[in-house]
Amino acid sequence: MNRLTTAALAGAAGLAALTVGLAPTATATTTAPAGPAGPTGTVTCGDPGAPGFLRTRACIEVNGTHVRLYGQVATTDPAWVAQPVGFTITGSTPALPPQPPLNVTALVLPGGGSVGDLLLTVPCGNTVTANFSVNNGGWPPSTATVTAPVPC
Repeated sequence: MNRLTTAALAGAAGLAALTVGLAPTATATTTAPAGPAGPTGTVTCGDPGAPGFLRTRACIEVNGTHVRLYGQVATTDPAWVAQPVGFTITGSTPALPPQPPLNVTALVLPGGGSVGDLLLTVPCGNTVTANFSVNNGGWPPSTATVTAPVPC
């Protein structure tokens, strides 16, 4: 083997080790401006909150004992211009101590979309309640709630 090949193999091995070291780990809370492309578990969404500038809907995705709380937002004004908006996501279950609220700012495009993630690990047989609300100073509130079971 020549030096160039040996150096390339050593560099590739180092990169592979670094990639393994950077693998994601389980977390209690994660924030993101938008939800993933599609659900991987059972999704339950509640009724829309009171209409304001935006209409909100709370959703819970359950995949085994992994639970994702997020919100959906729809614009109610046909002249809506994309802008950053503050939201709050809260979750509760009898199986866990009170969770801190997740405050996230997301760019809301005309039409709306998914907002934020609050990730929990909940033992099966419990229920989870999610609240999703607009948290933008001076705007009318639009809070939505949903409850879903974590089956065994």
